[in-house]
Amino acid sequence: MGGKSRQIGTAETQPLAGLLNTPAQSIFSSLTAVALGLSAGDLRVSLKPISKSANSIDDIVLTAVVPNPTDHDIRVIGKNNVLDNSTTSSFAVSKDDNTVLFTTGIRTTLDLSAEGVYVTIPAGSSIAVNHTRLGPLFDFNTHGTGKFKFAPKTVFQTGYDADPLQVEVDAVEVNVAHDVAKREVFPLERRASTPTCGNSARLTVLKNALSDARVRAGGAASDINTHPNSAEFKTYFGGNKQADIWYNFDRIAGDLASSGTRKIYCNKDHASLCGGSGGVIAGGKIVGSDHWLTRLPKRLIYTCDYLFNNVGSTAGVCSGGFDSTASSKGGVILHELSHATAGTADIAYGCSATAKLSAATGFE
Repeated sequence: MGGKSRQIGTAETQPLAGLLNTPAQSIFSSLTAVALGLSAGDLRVSLKPISKSANSIDDIVLTAVVPNPTDHDIRVIGKNNVLDNSTTSSFAVSKDDNTVLFTTGIRTTLDLSAEGVYVTIPAGSSIAVNHTRLGPLFDFNTHGTGKFKFAPKTVFQTGYDADPLQVEVDAVEVNVAHDVAKREVFPLERRASTPTCGNSARLTVLKNALSDARVRAGGAASDINTHPNSAEFKTYFGGNKQADIWYNFDRIAGDLASSGTRKIYCNKDHASLCGGSGGVIAGGKIVGSDHWLTRLPKRLIYTCDYLFNNVGSTAGVCSGGFDSTASSKGGVILHELSHATAGTADIAYGCSATAKLSAATGFE
């Protein structure tokens, strides 16, 4: 099924320089990290299942084709969207209008200066991506057999703060007749809300970064309470309930029981995402349901060598007039804690780009 594209809104926002020192904006910059933007029609997306019926969730295979109809090559971020067939979330899945949770996989923090983050689609050509490992990533078991709807994530950017392009494409359905039993992508482990590392120097770095992340989250929560109608809140969370946004930050700041428990590792990489030019700084591993009431998945946090060797220790998440995921170790941990506690998703990268998201998408 083909799709049309649209450039996500260009509503006026506060000048970035005026927002850099406010807690809520500084925090939000770390939760969503986005050069020249794309124009409507630059990219298209089609999505088809190999088969509309499957005996097992292991048999679900979706093929996405992203054509570039222009006369120039287009280089876009190829992570956390339909171009990404790793164990991240490239689809929103539902059944009978009920959301099927993404319960097993990886949420990553990216260095957008790394070449491996990007995909180039040649002029007048297209790229096809097969998604073959969807079965273990989502909570199909809770919803039972039947028709599942897959809506691809189709927000594309060319780099930091580039205007995001949303390509509209119809969701597809696959009927699973029998096997929807829960799978595990990674080995199960105990969780504890503590940094875990055999290297004492790196352990200290993780402890300091965790402390910094909680302070930032607390500052944001306080700022939201004391300035509920601030320009920053309206810019990044407008249309959402103040209490909901405050609660997400407060869970990080207080490490409340409702946020679950986890370890933050310095020496494990089950998904083989670290190293090379892939641009991964850290990742959160999702390994099943933590609380039957909230159905919040268990999330463990893993850090790559890049965090210790390349990411700054500055107290500022935003510096020099731009937001960078490589500017603050505390910002990286905060980013991962937002995935772990509130289940946030990476949709757009950069302050200006995230300000243009819809209220519903901004809450994610």
